[in-house]
Amino acid sequence: MKNSRKMTEVEKKSWLVVLFCILAYTSVYVGRKNLSVCLPAMTEDGVISPALGGTVGTCFLIFYACGQLINGCLGDKLHPKVMICTGLMVAGIMNILMGLNSVGILFCVFWAVCGFACSMLWSPIVRAVSLWTTHEISLAAGVHLTTAIPLGTVVCYMICALCMKVSTWRCAFIVCGIILCAASAVVFLCFTSLKEYAKVPEKTTVNKSEKLPFLKVFSIGILFTALAIVFNGILKDGLDLWIPTVLNDRFIPDVSAVSLICSLLPIINISGAYGARFVFRKFKLDELSCCGVMFALSALCLVIVTAFISFTPAKSAGEEVGALGIVTAVFITILFAVSSAAMFGANTMLLTFIPLHYGKVGLASSVSGMLDCFSYAAAAVSNIAVGAVSEGAGWVKVFMLFVGCALVGLLISLAGHGKMKKTTDALDSAD
Repeated sequence: MKNSRKMTEVEKKSWLVVLFCILAYTSVYVGRKNLSVCLPAMTEDGVISPALGGTVGTCFLIFYACGQLINGCLGDKLHPKVMICTGLMVAGIMNILMGLNSVGILFCVFWAVCGFACSMLWSPIVRAVSLWTTHEISLAAGVHLTTAIPLGTVVCYMICALCMKVSTWRCAFIVCGIILCAASAVVFLCFTSLKEYAKVPEKTTVNKSEKLPFLKVFSIGILFTALAIVFNGILKDGLDLWIPTVLNDRFIPDVSAVSLICSLLPIINISGAYGARFVFRKFKLDELSCCGVMFALSALCLVIVTAFISFTPAKSAGEEVGALGIVTAVFITILFAVSSAAMFGANTMLLTFIPLHYGKVGLASSVSGMLDCFSYAAAAVSNIAVGAVSEGAGWVKVFMLFVGCALVGLLISLAGHGKMKKTTDALDSAD
């Protein structure tokens, strides 16, 4: 007989908190993914050069990574509602200013501030989930929140495409900015409606060092976690950036076909988050052990991809692919999708599941911000390095590098899982 138990009032409000957080995080992606869509039109208009466009994007990443550290710490001191809504509002205003601007250097300034504002959301969201949801719902929320990334990305692409069809890239930035400002107001009202429930308990502001020493909180286990997120960031963002180029260069000469395939990858990545949670729960693993499984899966896929790249000549535009070529292209695309999804799953364990343990000692936001900073800093550096390697040594060397990163990530996860489990067990038992 099907279980028809009704949700308690606490469970209902817990799910409302999760829903509000998903709304906020979906919205912020509408205002942070639009530069890549609008950049070609901006270049064509002559308001920005390709080189300056790359600098604008780099400014966003630098300020986003630094902002994760700063806002992660602030997020444990300020109410999550304040952080989330302020971040959305400032990012919205910066988007509007991008649409109104024509001065090159100001694009860098506005987009850097936008990056800092966007960094004000994730860590406070993790803290909100750790504070105001039950343990079971918080684990489910950690996965559900990841759906906001592809959803926000797809919505952003659709809005920008529509705006540029009926107007210009300026309209796209302004509309995205207005959506973020409106989302800020809506999320503020939503959290305010739960003001009696969504309060910061006094116990989370108490210094618990007497019960849980600092060195036990920030043990060697969190060092292994930070190292794992570095290699996860290299792979997750590296694959996201370079998969379209490799597919087009080696397997699918049709640019439009590659664009269509790659537009589906963010949605497929969601399966990685749910797959990681399934492995985590089914086999009763700790977070770093689960990451080890994800790194191993990614490494296996990338080894096969590397072998195919080694023996497959580059395709030229207009060249007939043939039946065997189509089968190969489909197979390689599946391998890329599985590898990318596996890294997305590992990212969920590292940036959501592990920081949630720190909620009881009031450090969920700080830990999440620190780890996210390492992830984006590694991604920013690796993207430059991979570009240089691909130009100087070719794609085979690039994917050998990716395989190496996956194997190092696997070893780090296996070496650190016991130490991190001791820390999370101590955190979970803290009063």
